[in-house]
Amino acid sequence: MRRVDLPAPLPAGSRILHIGLPKTGTSALQASFHAAREELDRRGVDYVSRGANPLSAARFAAGTAHGDTARLERRWDRLAEDFRASTARCVVLSSEGFSGATPDRVTAIRDRLGADVTVVVTLRPVAALLPSIWQQALRRGGLEPFEDWLAGVLEPGHPHAANIRRYDPAEIIATWGRRFGEERLVFVCGDPTDRMLNHRAFESLLDIDGVLQLQPVLNSSPPYPEIEMLRHFNLANGRGEDGELWTRVLRRAARRMGDAPPSGTGTEKVRVPRWAAERINEQTRASIAALEASAATVVGDPTHLLVDPEDHPVETTTPGQVTVGSAGWFADTVARLAVDEADQRAAKQVRRLERKVARLAEARRTTTSLDDASARDLLRALARRVRSRSSR
Repeated sequence: MRRVDLPAPLPAGSRILHIGLPKTGTSALQASFHAAREELDRRGVDYVSRGANPLSAARFAAGTAHGDTARLERRWDRLAEDFRASTARCVVLSSEGFSGATPDRVTAIRDRLGADVTVVVTLRPVAALLPSIWQQALRRGGLEPFEDWLAGVLEPGHPHAANIRRYDPAEIIATWGRRFGEERLVFVCGDPTDRMLNHRAFESLLDIDGVLQLQPVLNSSPPYPEIEMLRHFNLANGRGEDGELWTRVLRRAARRMGDAPPSGTGTEKVRVPRWAAERINEQTRASIAALEASAATVVGDPTHLLVDPEDHPVETTTPGQVTVGSAGWFADTVARLAVDEADQRAAKQVRRLERKVARLAEARRTTTSLDDASARDLLRALARRVRSRSSR
């Protein structure tokens, strides 16, 4: 590997694809790029996405998206075209959604974006990421207590182990390096207490010193007791055919709880126990060896990916209680968000039906059928019926 404190500036015409990883400061970095668009443009840098993070398009490219695939495919096509067609001095595309791509999807991404892309990967100690990864699993309907879930993801061959394989630099080298070239990989693994290393690394690559400034980004995790309350909601709820709706509801509720908790909420966070920290360190040492044996550029010190097991508790206790205030807040918030999500779903259905009505009406206007008027009236009545039922 080529280890550097900061990478050298890339030549004019370079293109950068930042694939995350999730929970490694990606939101803060993307917010800084988004806020600095005008100055970046003056410096010849094109941050191609319309928003801070084109997450849905990136997930489609990675093969992990759900929902309206035709719409997501159009988004990805437009994003890939903007990336390749840009005439800026340097072009940047950033989303952690790319990091979940399987090898065949990485090949497809390379074919769309070009093989001459510099792939940047931001890293943090896996032991620091696992509580957040578990919470994300709960928001998607997960049921397992934290330590049971940990035992699964840290056991080689266990189905849950795939949840953290994407965080392994050796896996990234094998998939992304094999398709783009190891020499085009840049791993950023600085001191976890240095919040600005990601920003400085990108400024150095793009030769734009002082442009990327920290922005206020709310993305905190709820306290441990409130996370347990969410897990028990999953146990009681069952989700069923409305699983996608409840996933969106709980994602929004958990984010609100973390960013603006109700008065009286505690501060206890989920901690990785010592046995897990020691096992993660064993796997991390193998990852560091893979980095050292590669042709990739490593910004910072790879040993920062290790943790001190002494900083982790020997035993952890699963909380069994929350305050009355938290319980009331959670019930009210979930109810309101469920209604809001259902309203949005109904509105989308109405809009789709109205577009269908318009297409059918236009098609019938081109015919000589005597039923034109009655058919339109029937379709319009059907649309009104759907709107009425949806609003109720």
